[in-house]
Amino acid sequence: MRTLNLHAFLPVAIVLAAALSASCGPAEQRHGVAPAITTADMPFAGMRVAVLTGEGFHDGETMMPIAFLVNRGAQVTVIGPETGRITAYNNDVHLHVHQAVSDVRAADFDALVLPGGQAPDRIRQNEDVVAFARDFYGLGRPIAAICHGPQILITAEVVQDREMTCIAGVADELREAGADYRDEAVVRDGHLITSRLPEDIPQWLAALEEAMGETATTY
Repeated sequence: MRTLNLHAFLPVAIVLAAALSASCGPAEQRHGVAPAITTADMPFAGMRVAVLTGEGFHDGETMMPIAFLVNRGAQVTVIGPETGRITAYNNDVHLHVHQAVSDVRAADFDALVLPGGQAPDRIRQNEDVVAFARDFYGLGRPIAAICHGPQILITAEVVQDREMTCIAGVADELREAGADYRDEAVVRDGHLITSRLPEDIPQWLAALEEAMGETATTY
């Protein structure tokens, strides 16, 4: 059995600890009336987000956006080539794929998250994954990809002339596909939001929140 990589798992632990701390609150709140949750606290209530990944996902790049979105009221569905349990490549964290990508429609979701890790290069070999990404891109709804996540968009042939970033090891592939590569923490080009590394996650999620907020106003 592999040893749990505590350094890689730290971002997830921080999110969970923060959520627990917020839920506990001071003693007077725990024993009194909890503050009412307002629409400002749940800006994405009623919105559906697909997280497209598979075996070999990156723990922080996958778990942190899930926690971030759920905390704001979004309904998150993990989709992939097939349902079942998948494992992060960088430790023994597991996720469950809720639905196979062949069983869902792009139009069923309001945003798409493409985490990194080894998963993107693996699952882009699946025609249904590529078709879903291409269809979703065509809807003009927010797409947030990080690290190796843009590889799925490259295979879907939707990156031509788009300003994007990614992990350095994928930069040449992104350029060859026709994208305008930028070595920046987060690059937003319309509904397309890309980032490079786990260290960029706060800025990446802030850009996704902004894009989803703009989408929410159209409902």
